[in-house]
Parts: sequence; structure tokens; C-alpha cells
Amino acid sequence: MHVFGEIDKSETIVESKVVNFTQNLSSSATGIQSIKIISGSTNTNHWNSLNVLFYTSGSTVYSHESLKFSKPSSNLSIQRREGEQFLTKYHSYDSSSLITIPSQYYGERIKEGSFKLTDLNNTDNGGINPLIIDDGFGNLYATNANSNFGTLTASSAGVNNSISSSENYVGNIFYDKGIAIITETGSWSGSVNYSDLATNFNLKFESIDTIYSHEYNVVLLPNTYNYSTNYTLRNVLSGSSNAVDLSTPFLASTYTGSDFQPYITTINLYQEGDYQEPLIQATLPKPIRKSDKVNLRFKIKLDL
Repeated sequence: MHVFGEIDKSETIVESKVVNFTQNLSSSATGIQSIKIISGSTNTNHWNSLNVLFYTSGSTVYSHESLKFSKPSSNLSIQRREGEQFLTKYHSYDSSSLITIPSQYYGERIKEGSFKLTDLNNTDNGGINPLIIDDGFGNLYATNANSNFGTLTASSAGVNNSISSSENYVGNIFYDKGIAIITETGSWSGSVNYSDLATNFNLKFESIDTIYSHEYNVVLLPNTYNYSTNYTLRNVLSGSSNAVDLSTPFLASTYTGSDFQPYITTINLYQEGDYQEPLIQATLPKPIRKSDKVNLRFKIKLDL
């Protein structure tokens, strides 16, 4: 009687699919942190850590030429493509606002161009709340700011032609780390500064996850798995009319004839060499009668 068999690994199919999920969070959501950072003050460790990890690729110590690795253990800023993310304002001011998002919300990373922060504590004279979004390249900017920091032109009527320019950006987002930093300390409006934001807010963004689908083919040949492992089919004890002898490996004669075929209800997949606990258990929606005439193939699909 065959109980275990080996899967043909050449027939195993592995596919991947990227999925998005829209997250709507508030500053009070579990794990969300908003930290006011002041260089040289009580939060100097935060400022220095961010400086080393993200904002020093242009310095003499952490230049592209001197760094020879692109792992987090060296310097994270060199992983970004040059010319797409502005990093100059972090050193221009001694304070900033750090927002950290746990990976349970963003998965592998925050989808580029989907981040929106709405500040709830502040409004301009028209009662409008500050709205900060990302430009898809790791820069944060305010879409409804009353003030701007760029070069003004007559045609722009007091507004910089590119609100997400290197002058008007207000911070950075690092998509795969769940970190957003507001570095601008100037005025969002006449009465609200960027340093006033990121205390009470709503966040909206799309998370990115990759789902891997593993499809296993289990093939049962006609001459295998034709005996049941159900203990209730064993011979009855001597002198008893219905008590089953669990110590015997033999089936009762009723279940050994040519007309009897077992039904399959569950397929377990085990790690090679360890047959105590299955790694995967597939329960069939209904029992399937085992055939002793033709091959029987089961496809088991698992999403991870």
C-alpha cells in the first residue's frame, strides 16, 4: 500500500502577480508615528540617522565614488536614480517632521504617486486644509499652498510654473521604507508653516504586494493508492460483531474485492524527509473515487 509519493517538480508552476490595496489611515492608527525632529536638540539621533541613511550621498564622506555597495548597511540614498529626487532642503533647516508607516500597511512599498497627507489641525483663511502629495519620484509637495518658494513669472500669476519643482518641494518620501519627511519650514499660508503640520492628519496611499501562486500536480497511477488507510475498514476483533481490530494492518475481506476502490478526501504535502506534519493540506470539496484504470491528476494551487 502506497501512502507517500514524490511530486514531479518539473511540473510545478510558480507565478507572481502584483496587487494594490488602498489604505486610508489616520495619525492615530496603530503603528503610525509622527516625530518632530530638531537637529542638535532632544531628537538629534533621529536627525543624524536620517542624514546618514538618506541625505549624504553628495558629501565627501558618502559620495557615489567612495561607496561601493548599495545595501542598507552602507547608504540608502545611492539606490535612487540621480536627478529624480530632490534632497537639498534637509540640510537647509535644522528641523523636520518624520512620519513612519509600518510595513503591515504598505507591504513591499508605497505605490509611487499615490501618497496623500491631509493635515487636520490647520487651515488657511478660506478654511482649506493643507494637502501634501508625492510626485512619483520621492518628492513631497503641497498642491494647495498659498505660498511658494520658486521663481515667479508674470505668466504664472504669482505661482511657480512647476509646483513640484526643486524650489517648491516640501519633503521626501522613501516608498520601500514607509518613511515620509517634511523638511520645509517656510509658510504654507500666511498663518500656517510646514513645521506646524504632520501632528493630526489623514493618510491615503496604495500598498504594493506580490502574490506568488504555486501550482502542484499530484498524479495517481492506476496501480497506486488503491487501499484505504481508514482504520474502520480493518478486520473486526475475534468473537466480536462490530469492534475493529486497530492492531491489524489488514482490511476486512469486504474491502479487498475488485469492486472496492477508496475515496480520496484530503491530500497532504510534506517536506522531504519529514512526514510527521504536512506543510500543506488540501481538502477536496467532495470525495473523489480512486480509479484503478486511468491516471488521476489533482492540481493544488497555493497563493503566498
